[in-house]
Amino acid sequence: MNFPVVFVISNQIKFIMKIKYNHSLSILPILFIMFVWKVQAQVISNTFSPEIVIDASSEPYAFDFNADGVIEFYFLVQDLSGDTTIAGLPATYEGSGALLGCQNAMPAGSISSETSAFDVSLFNLGDQLTVFQEYGSDTSYALGIDLTVNTGIIGSLPYQYGAFLGNQGYLGAMFTIGGSLHLGYVELSVLSDGSQITLHSYGYDASEGGNPISVGSSNTNVNEMMLQDVTINVSNNTLQVYLADFDANAELHITDVSGKTRLSSRLLNLQNEFDLSVYETGIYIVSCELNGAIYTQKILLH
Repeated sequence: MNFPVVFVISNQIKFIMKIKYNHSLSILPILFIMFVWKVQAQVISNTFSPEIVIDASSEPYAFDFNADGVIEFYFLVQDLSGDTTIAGLPATYEGSGALLGCQNAMPAGSISSETSAFDVSLFNLGDQLTVFQEYGSDTSYALGIDLTVNTGIIGSLPYQYGAFLGNQGYLGAMFTIGGSLHLGYVELSVLSDGSQITLHSYGYDASEGGNPISVGSSNTNVNEMMLQDVTINVSNNTLQVYLADFDANAELHITDVSGKTRLSSRLLNLQNEFDLSVYETGIYIVSCELNGAIYTQKILLH
């Protein structure tokens, strides 16, 4: 059986080790946000029965959130061995790696302050997942890697990497169904030696618009925000945000297409204006958090 996700794991391990020990490379995440307004979330959840167990002898497991024939993720385990360098010294490594292949979905995570690489995050039951978090744009990630590195001169060193190594939790995901943005999660665990992945359950928001969801929940209550609740206009490089009702906690965020937040501000009045004249020409995403709901709109600055 052929799988469209190709893993060149030896190169990945060399790259991970290089940034882990030398702090020399960085990967920028891409946050993809679509122009939507919020509707009531409809979270569909299910358990794997029996649970899916994946090890080095298994084929990669293709996962499709809504069974529409479009694969979002692949899960696989590989025995790992090869050559690398640590602080300029030649070394060898061997062990196991639990891996995630990304085809039509992006995993939730964050940029590591230590390595500047994008790491997949482990979410706990009840944690909120939104489109405004960071999402990775690479084709593969480590869920959990356990290696023994032999440097010869220094001796053998343990190397562990990945939020799911020896842990059970939830993997957050952002993907599309028929062009519409959706959020979902997969509950999984990885053995402490990286030799096995077990898939326990999954869920996703079947309603359009990328509603925030609580991971592990079977239903998510998100306040409905209709178009009349907030009005966003741009005139002469001035952003106008009008609210139908006052909310002391209302916030506004402006994000560029690379996922960088350019402005965050409280909405202190029913009528709010922001000067965007210093912004570069291009597309931006304006999001308003109001009364427990989120409204997003794409704007174009000329």
